[in-house]
Amino acid sequence: MILSAERIRLAASPVDKESAIRQAAQLLVDSGSILPAYADSMLRREGEADTFLGNGIAIPHGQRNDREMITRTGIAVLQVPGGVRWNGDDVVHLVVAIAAKGDEHITVLRRLTEVLGEESLAQRLATTGNPQDILTALDPDAPLPDAPAAGVASTEGGMTAEVEAPAAAGLHARPAKAITTLAKTFQSAITLSLGGKTADARSMIALLQLGAGPGAKLTLSAKGADAAAAMLALRAAFAEGLGDADEHPPQAVDTPPRPDLPKEPLPPGTIAGLPASPGVAIGVLHRFRSETAGFALTAADPAAENAALDKALAATKAELHDVGTEMTARIGAKHAEIFAAHAEFLEDPELLAEARAAIAGGASAPAAWQGAAEGRAMALAGMGDALLAARAIDLKDVSRRVLRQLVGGSSEVAPLPENAIVAAEDLTPSETANLDPAKVAGMVTAAGGPTAHTAILARAMGIPAVVAAGHRVLDLPDGTTVVLDGDHGYLLPDPDEMALAAARSAMARGKDRAAAARGAAFRPAVTQDGHRIEVAANVRKPEEALDAVAAGAEGTGLVRSEFLFHDRADAPSEEEQFQLYRQLAEGFGGLPVVLRTLDAGGDKPLRFVTHPVEANPFLGLRGIRLSLAERAVLFRPQVRAALRAARFGDIKLMLPMIDGLEDLRAARAFIEQERAELGTPPVEIGIMVEVPSAAVMADQLAQEADFFSIGTNDLTQYTLAVDRQHPTLGARSDALDPAVLRLIDMTVRAAHARGRWVGVCGNMAADAMAAPILLGLGVDELSVSIPNVAALKAQIRGLSMARAEKVAREALNCGTAAEVRALPGLRELADVA
Repeated sequence: MILSAERIRLAASPVDKESAIRQAAQLLVDSGSILPAYADSMLRREGEADTFLGNGIAIPHGQRNDREMITRTGIAVLQVPGGVRWNGDDVVHLVVAIAAKGDEHITVLRRLTEVLGEESLAQRLATTGNPQDILTALDPDAPLPDAPAAGVASTEGGMTAEVEAPAAAGLHARPAKAITTLAKTFQSAITLSLGGKTADARSMIALLQLGAGPGAKLTLSAKGADAAAAMLALRAAFAEGLGDADEHPPQAVDTPPRPDLPKEPLPPGTIAGLPASPGVAIGVLHRFRSETAGFALTAADPAAENAALDKALAATKAELHDVGTEMTARIGAKHAEIFAAHAEFLEDPELLAEARAAIAGGASAPAAWQGAAEGRAMALAGMGDALLAARAIDLKDVSRRVLRQLVGGSSEVAPLPENAIVAAEDLTPSETANLDPAKVAGMVTAAGGPTAHTAILARAMGIPAVVAAGHRVLDLPDGTTVVLDGDHGYLLPDPDEMALAAARSAMARGKDRAAAARGAAFRPAVTQDGHRIEVAANVRKPEEALDAVAAGAEGTGLVRSEFLFHDRADAPSEEEQFQLYRQLAEGFGGLPVVLRTLDAGGDKPLRFVTHPVEANPFLGLRGIRLSLAERAVLFRPQVRAALRAARFGDIKLMLPMIDGLEDLRAARAFIEQERAELGTPPVEIGIMVEVPSAAVMADQLAQEADFFSIGTNDLTQYTLAVDRQHPTLGARSDALDPAVLRLIDMTVRAAHARGRWVGVCGNMAADAMAAPILLGLGVDELSVSIPNVAALKAQIRGLSMARAEKVAREALNCGTAAEVRALPGLRELADVA
């Protein structure tokens, strides 16, 4: 028992905090859990972090590097009815001392968080004369004693409390998604109410229709077996801002006008809108047209229509995952979260119930889905709120995706003229993501707003944009010459020579600024004390090779091959893959091309591969595991195509999700067998280090892998056991956590001992605060998205390797990611960027 009666002392009266900690620690000493010196470690820890939790409870514990003083995990409770001053005005009545050798104490800590939410229960435990009351309250398997939390009112069969919508932008898509994700983890019925309207907390659409603006007061209700736990979790999520703490108010989103552009009266004929993405462009107008194939309105077989809808929903979810992955690589994870929020619409219970009811009434799946989705989108758009109108566009976007899966059609833009200014009623985020910045000079929409996801994506992609310009832009014929000013928000059709000259001057100034930033992109990344780091680009398509090289990339550290496999009814052929891999190799002109073999399966299912449903897909059949399980369909064609393409460049194969020697050996043997049959030269075979076991076994793996590339996104997720998209825990998924840094350090040291090079291809490589630490740990190559290449190389050239090594050593000895980011030396090195 990690908590038992002999580890509970009632009616204690310590004179101060130190005395309280030493008395609680003595209970652990007496029961054989710790050595006496561990009490000093607890006191040292107090100097690093405040262990007061709230409601009169504190959890003192020792420093991580003193765990050798723990003989076995234990928890002790010191009850102080009169209270003891902890920090400032905090008074503690229950000192819960923790000595954790493993993770056996986690369930008790989870139960403790429930007690924290029950103020009256915490007060009762502070004065009880029966230690069994404390044992029962902290027993994870016992029912929590009835006691409503502070601010929570008990109702017949349930509980209610007042919560507040995020102050930044209210209850829009991102916080609504956080609520639905969290609500689905509980059995209880959970609702939110505002102004006489009530929404199911599992329905993002219903939550959006509440129209809860910034700081709106809502009533949260829960009814069911786990209502208390649901209330605690959701109230905490609201208190933390529902993942929206970094959002800016709508009025703060616009880019301020540039001072180098004169504020003069607009020329006659100018169409005014709102600035959505900065920049000036001259081009020809091209009307965007998105088409969907026709469909029957009725159907005779409801079961078949429901099955078709299910298949379309699953395919759309996979498609959104792929788009999110691509946009993460191109413009960063924050903006790509848009597509994760979109996926939530696919599971909306009210939307699905309405569509299935229509199917039961004789409607076809396309007609039922379109009616339900677009009807709700119209309801959102008609609520007279700009933010909700923008979310209606998101719902229409998802609706069109599902329709295309059901009946065909395309979201691609028709062939574009040179310097196209794309015009539309509005563009969905997906349609915006499909725009190629190399071909699209700008975009203008009749509707929309600067806070819409479409505008956010345009800014991230560097496409000048004007929104809310009215229907006059749709009356302009294709081919009209226009000037688009995304700084000030207007479109000028048929500009005269004076207007064109002014626009060209503004564009030239913008190009000069960009050129200055890129001017040193082709210089090698050599630190001030002469240490060279290779900087490569993450790419996923052959046409990105030239862009990467032009940005200064010294090759590609990661080619995501998944784009060839998803959203198709059968696997790509060997010949199809060969042609694309050859284009990649030739596009990089002899620079290294690290091709990651298919990283699919689990949460990224393939339509043409069938496997049993997995309870936890992140721990299932994915990456190399799937390739080895489907050698004939997946692995053999890809390996042979890559080996053949290697004749045309420096292709290296990289295996994802390697967890140990067994899969590495099996994959290497298979690749060698195919290589011998083809008679091609050998290629380097490396592995992704993204599973903690691979880092732990790096010394063994380095004997058989030619190189390592650390995928910090998954490595962080698996190491910390935190989903980085989790609505309330996502902030904990920080790659600068010392646990992750120690695994990276372990990997680098093991690889270098065998003469292997190590790269990093996750988001961490583009983090200005992480780059110095990665250099200091000895990483040889950093691979980032194409737009980040020049900036990263410039940062490295401003660094000293000696200082980076010093900061890296300090980071390894920190206790938390926050402590790492607070290192003064690290902040100075990050400022070099």
